[in-house]
Amino acid sequence: MKLGLFSLMPHRDRQQSIDSVFKQTVDQVLLAEDIGFDIAWFAEHHFSNYSLCPSPIGMATYMAGRTRRIRLATGVIVVPLYHPLRFIEDLCLLDIMSDGRAVIGLGSGYQQYEFHKFGVDLNAGRNIFLETLDVFEQFLEHGRVQYDGKYISIPETAFSLRFKQNRPDIYVAGLSNDPETQTRIVKGGYVPIFTAGWKQLPELITLHDKVAEGYKAAGGVAPQVPFAAQQYVYVTRDRSEALKATEAARYIRRVAGAMRANSARLDGVFLQETPMPDEPSLEDLMGRLIIGDPETVAERLDAQFTALNPTHWSLFMALPGIEPSRTLRSMELFGSDVMPLLAKHLEVC
Repeated sequence: MKLGLFSLMPHRDRQQSIDSVFKQTVDQVLLAEDIGFDIAWFAEHHFSNYSLCPSPIGMATYMAGRTRRIRLATGVIVVPLYHPLRFIEDLCLLDIMSDGRAVIGLGSGYQQYEFHKFGVDLNAGRNIFLETLDVFEQFLEHGRVQYDGKYISIPETAFSLRFKQNRPDIYVAGLSNDPETQTRIVKGGYVPIFTAGWKQLPELITLHDKVAEGYKAAGGVAPQVPFAAQQYVYVTRDRSEALKATEAARYIRRVAGAMRANSARLDGVFLQETPMPDEPSLEDLMGRLIIGDPETVAERLDAQFTALNPTHWSLFMALPGIEPSRTLRSMELFGSDVMPLLAKHLEVC
């Protein structure tokens, strides 16, 4: 199993400078590389403080010059907001500049607030995503494309750029209830990736089993069903700090849930925090999440990895409101005290 670091880059504190968010992300990725993480993921969101990163390709390309080994991933590209030709060329540039370390994460998007600003119909997002995937697969197979679809029309086009590696690893986020997309994932050899959020192990097993059923129905025959997830993780021996990290994770879930439900309220670009329906208490939530001392974190992750046998697990460790030095300390504890306890599961460099 490969291990990743997920960087959302939220801007919760109005007094914090914008550039410091990016500088802290750089520090975290450099530490993740030193610890032995396999992949660094960079999010994409627009026009709110939920995330300051509008370009995961740009962020990953910058980090290509700051890192040596860790693979650099778009986590994930909101595909309907891109022209396919620009999307392909920029990804090739990332792979070239990183010496073949690009990992590609793709998604159809879910935030009406973002789509509206770009003049793209959110209801068409899934179909635009699939047409873009058609174009991308043409490029992967032939190095040239020609396409005439409902949403995308491209004349015959050859490319001067190609991927440096033979074929990057490709992950597809969400759309677990869409049979056509899941079939495309299997046939394309992609890895489905999901956000675990507040899900507990029984819920994750149910999700995994659903993915496995779809994988087999689409003709997948690999001994291991491809499955990846992203999850909050924070390591501390201080209970009050663990509660603070839990509150930070709750904040992210609250604002993300409001945007997904198209019920978010904003003050300029700052999202107002709205409690989720029937959300657990902070104490209960801390018991659900992978937050606590190294032994607790390792025990909970071991149970998940044993039950799910995932292809990849991405850790969301830079929780908003936690001091940068505390985040780095949490990561250091993960590397020194947690990873050795999970060694049987990990495939890290």
